[in-house]
Parts: sequence; C-alpha cells; structure tokens
Amino acid sequence: MKALDSLTLQYFYQENFDFINGAIVQKIQLPSRHEIILNIRNLNQQKAQNKKLYININPKYPHICFIDEKTSSMRDIEIPQKPPMFCMQLRKYLNGSKIKDFKIIKYERILELYFDYFDEIGSLTRICLALEFMGKHSNIILYNAQNKTIIGAMHNISSDKSSIREIYGGINYIYPPLKQKLDILNISYSTFFEIAQNKDLKAICDNFYYLNQTLLNEIFKKIDNLEDIFKFLQELQNGNKLDFLIEFWGGKTINNAIDNYYSSFMFDEILTNKKAKLKKYLQNDIKKLSKNISIAPDSTKADKYKETADLIMSYMYSDPKMLEGIELDETLDLNQNAQKYYAMYKKARLAFEHSCSRIQEAKQKLEYIETIVFNIENTKSFSELKEIKNELIDLGYIQDKKEKIDSKIEKIDFKGYEIYIGKNNKQNDFLISKIANGEDLWFHGQNFPSSHVILKIPNNKKEPSPEVLEFCAKLTKENSKARNGGKAAIIMTKRKNLKKPPNTYLGYVTYKNEIEIII
Repeated sequence: MKALDSLTLQYFYQENFDFINGAIVQKIQLPSRHEIILNIRNLNQQKAQNKKLYININPKYPHICFIDEKTSSMRDIEIPQKPPMFCMQLRKYLNGSKIKDFKIIKYERILELYFDYFDEIGSLTRICLALEFMGKHSNIILYNAQNKTIIGAMHNISSDKSSIREIYGGINYIYPPLKQKLDILNISYSTFFEIAQNKDLKAICDNFYYLNQTLLNEIFKKIDNLEDIFKFLQELQNGNKLDFLIEFWGGKTINNAIDNYYSSFMFDEILTNKKAKLKKYLQNDIKKLSKNISIAPDSTKADKYKETADLIMSYMYSDPKMLEGIELDETLDLNQNAQKYYAMYKKARLAFEHSCSRIQEAKQKLEYIETIVFNIENTKSFSELKEIKNELIDLGYIQDKKEKIDSKIEKIDFKGYEIYIGKNNKQNDFLISKIANGEDLWFHGQNFPSSHVILKIPNNKKEPSPEVLEFCAKLTKENSKARNGGKAAIIMTKRKNLKKPPNTYLGYVTYKNEIEIII
C-alpha cells in the first residue's frame, strides 16, 4: 500500500489552501477512534461551498481528503449516537469558528489548522488542531497555540507507551523529533550522486526528505539517468510535477486521488468486518443445529417393544414356555402384557417420528441459515448487507431497528434478454413474487446455496438460445457457493413450476420439471 508521504501532503496543502484557509467549521463528527469529519463552509469563494474534510489516523492508512458522497467510493459513514470526550472538546473550541490559518510543517507529515477561541469572559486564545499522519504514530491533537499546552488528543500517549514523546492534556505540545536528512533543493548533483550512484532506494530515502521507496521506484522506472532523476526530484519538490504525482496515485486531482485510493482499501476492510459481525450472530444456531442433526434417531427401542408384544400374542395360547426370559408384569395376564408392550411401542414410535420431524426441521432451518451466510459472503455493497441485517432483525437474531432501504436488484442485458440476479433472500423473494412471470426461466444451484437468477422471456420472443441459457447458468454458478469449484449442477425451470410453501422461510421455494445444466 502507498503511504501518504510529506511530498503528497505538501501537494494536498497547496491544492486546497484557498478553500480551507478562511473556512468556517459548521459541524464536527467522530465516526470512530481513528476518524474525524469537519464539515466546513467557505464564504470567500465566488460561490459559497460546503465540504466534508475527512481525517483518518488509522495506522494502516492515515490520510486526509475532502469526500464527495455522490462520487466518492468512501463507505457509508456511521456516526455514533454518543460522541466521545475528544469530540465534545473539539465542538467546544472549534464549532462555528473560522480557520484563521492553515500551515504545513516543513519536512513533516503534519498539517495545522489555527482558530480563534473566545472563552466565557471574552478572552481571545489562538487554538491549533494538529493533524499528524505518521503511520502507527498518527494522531490528532488540540493545543493552545499561545502557551503550547495540550487541551486534548485523539490518542493519549503516556511515558509507559513512549519515552520520546508524551501526549495528553495539560503538558506542552512538541513536534516529533525530526530525522536529520538532506533537502534535495539545497545540495549539488555531486552530493546526490555519492548517495544515489548504486541506486539503492532505501539509502536514498534514508538520506533525503520527502522521498519514499514506492514513489522513488516509479521514478527510476521512468528515468534511467541519475542526473535527470536529480533534476526531476528537484522539480517534483518545487511543485512542478503535479501531473506525475496525480498519475502515481491515480485520480484527477491530488484530493480525488487520495480519496479514491484509500477509500477502496477501507471499503473492502469495513465490508469484511461487517460481514464477520453479521455471521457471528448465526454461529451458535449453526453449531446447535449441526449437533442436533448429527444425533440420528434410533427406532430399535420401538421395534423391540413391538417384537416383544407380537411374541407374547403368538405364544400365549400355544406354548407359553416360549415366553420365558421376557419381562412380564405378574399382576397382568399375557394379553394385558402384550397390550402394555404395544402401548410402549406406540409411545416410542411417536417419539422416534417426532425426533425425525425435529431433525428435518433442523435441516431445513440450517439450510436456510447457510443461505443467509452465503448471501453475507456474496454481497458487495453496504445496502445489500443492510437488507440481510433487516432479515436477521425480523428473525430475532439482532435487537435493533430496521433501516429503510431502496432495494436495487442487479439487472444484465444479454442478447436482447433481461436477466435479474437476487443477492439475498429479500431480493430472491421479490424476484419470484413481483418480477418473474409464469413463462420466465428460474436458475438455481442444485443442492447448494446460490442467488436466484431470472431470465425474462418476452411474449414476442422464441425460446432462448443455448448460448443465453448457458450464460444464465454461468451467472448462477458465479453467484453461488460453488463459484470457486469445478463442475457444478445448475437447475432451470419455468417460474410457474415454483411453489412457495406456507409458513416457510423468506426466499424458500419448491420446484418441479427442472432441467439440469452442468457448468
């Protein structure tokens, strides 16, 4: 993963200085212990604008950018109902305040926002919000810029955690110790050549400010001559190679590039964490149901009672000696003993049948839960995951309020046909109930979880070609538990051959007249 280096941060600073400097903080939110969102508005532009300044100090991907909820790939940001203490401190000092100055610390990955704060008696104090993007040491610190006293920090650091730099309220704020390196703008080519002649990327980065190995590697791929590399690095540091840096990150602007690059990693990680959290709710039931199913019911006890009763009935008049060894109730005659064993058989048989029924119900419920687990694993968006969460709320696995979601079912056009893919039980049920007509074709994995795939058959269309049917079957396999396996059996039948039994789980159907397609 690319790191937000001091050079990229400098370009971000230059690109966004005019908007940030002089903007007013309208709202402050802390989605997590690593994130802050400052909703700021700049009235000095030709047209007043509101933007969300997103600051993340997660050690995996510390970065800063403006996020656009309409175009950004940033995940849905969930704001906790109860703001943490540091959020309350920020709101006290910064809410409604104007950003009086915006600075970047030379050679460092630190941005500073300065504000004027008026206390209860009207005294003016200059407050600074320091944003430090330094890997595992990243932090956000609020301090009094006049006497350098720390007011609060996102992460407090005591002497137990660091012997070099402590951070907590009440002590002086000091910058992290700066490593002694060379500024490429203040040296000659001969000095650069002495260090870079072996093209050891680590040695170059260890000796010069603003450079990191990933960026340097791209430059060495682009330019071979060391003198040309030296000139290129000088121009890059002077701010004359913006196009190269944007291309390196991938985007239209530095801000857009940072947003797109990091949000893709964050989206994958957060989606994975949310999936794991939902699956956790189902783990106990999966274990319990699997255990119940593994204990096969035993009918031998019931069969033995019946054999005993039949034996008594067979020999009680002809040869009672044959009944020796059978446990009989002496207070009852032989016929009554036989009837007693028949009653015990009937009771044991009912218990056996009840046990078989319970196991069948457990198998059906386990199959349904495994379908939910598959749907969780198969989902690729937060909205689909929220639909599954609503389903778990309905089932009582989660105690929470359901969210209103506009369900968007994936549709594909192929060879003049419309194909719909259900990504969870709610979508599958909607496909069967609302979208599919009697002559439409339904595809599903045979005996393994998969999406429901519907191939719409227009009235004026003839039977779809084998190519179209195979395409639908492949789509079904790609959206099934068998997607990474070898051959898989996909079943196909008309919608009119499906039946939704009463009192069954969401999305559950029975079928007939199916055709098997091997993919």
